[in-house]
Amino acid sequence: MVLYKYIVVSVTLVIFFNYSLAQEGRSCDTPDNTAGTCKNIKSCQILLNLLLNQSNNPDVRSYLRRSTCGFQGNIPMVCCPQQAQRTTNNDLDDNENTNTNTNTNTNTNQNSNILRPPNCGFSNVPFPKVVGGIPAILGEFPWIVALGYRNQNNPNMPKWLCGGTLITNQHILTAGHCVHNRKDLYMARVGDLDLYSETDGASPENIALVRAKIHENYSPVTFTNDIAILKLARPVNNPTVTPICLPVDEPQRSNTFLKYDGYVAGWGAIYFRGPSSSVLQLAALPIIDNNKCKTAYENKSIIDDRIICAGYATGGKDACQGDSGGPLMYGKSQSDHNDFYQIGVVSYGFKCAEAGYPGVYTRVTNFIDWIGRNLD
Repeated sequence: MVLYKYIVVSVTLVIFFNYSLAQEGRSCDTPDNTAGTCKNIKSCQILLNLLLNQSNNPDVRSYLRRSTCGFQGNIPMVCCPQQAQRTTNNDLDDNENTNTNTNTNTNTNQNSNILRPPNCGFSNVPFPKVVGGIPAILGEFPWIVALGYRNQNNPNMPKWLCGGTLITNQHILTAGHCVHNRKDLYMARVGDLDLYSETDGASPENIALVRAKIHENYSPVTFTNDIAILKLARPVNNPTVTPICLPVDEPQRSNTFLKYDGYVAGWGAIYFRGPSSSVLQLAALPIIDNNKCKTAYENKSIIDDRIICAGYATGGKDACQGDSGGPLMYGKSQSDHNDFYQIGVVSYGFKCAEAGYPGVYTRVTNFIDWIGRNLD
């Protein structure tokens, strides 16, 4: 069996990769435009796992071909991603719980079109004391959006497969994988609570989408740069619907939010491979250190400064299928209301609420400048 697997892998390697010589250990750029090291694929567990387990996926095959940086004999050398290290501390003060990422420098002119309080993030609902996933209250998160995909079986009833957040009155922030190769994504619903009820007190609107911008370095294989912006056909004109704030300025811009409680909300599955919820659900999750997250997903995923992770070591609460693209939020209590900021975009996880596997989110602070450039 071992010999058979070796033969299969060897044949697959010859088919997948172009032949050229390369020097092991030299620096290289991955297909995701991140730093890597040229090494034998047998020494790069992440890419070897892709080869062994997902080689039938066309995106994976393309990614592996573009990762090649030469050969040693008939064994391919690949540009193996370097797992970036994050510097953090445990102080919860905004001014001290910071990172050293150079991308956190604010481009004031470029980001002047990103909203700040009091024009965003306003919620007059008290901070929820969440024990488990619970139904949200009407108006609690007025920026939450459900993304509608065409339903061939019932054209009048869209499939609600992803979420998003209103970040201006005409732009939605979501995950790249909710948009990539999805020609069936066509509309957004804003202002709803129960997707299938007309007696929940909400005043929802369905608005067509006219443009989708996926991050230019998004990878459908590694889910790096998993972020996208959608533009609505018209601005939202509903007093009950308001955008969420983004952490565009200091001290939020350089905050790691380590050990903060984040909130996730969406209409996703109640449990792994279970039915979706028709009512918006809410859960509170602690933000965890990226090094712990990296250990959990070792040799499975790329966890670096573009990622923020949240969840309990024991599992039990998490985003799930259908929550993709929705927000990871944190709130700042003001004298008479709460200001909410979006710090993550639901990207992926292992099953749902699985013990030992935190949820993985695109870290919004790492993409503030990109967002500012694409709000047109």
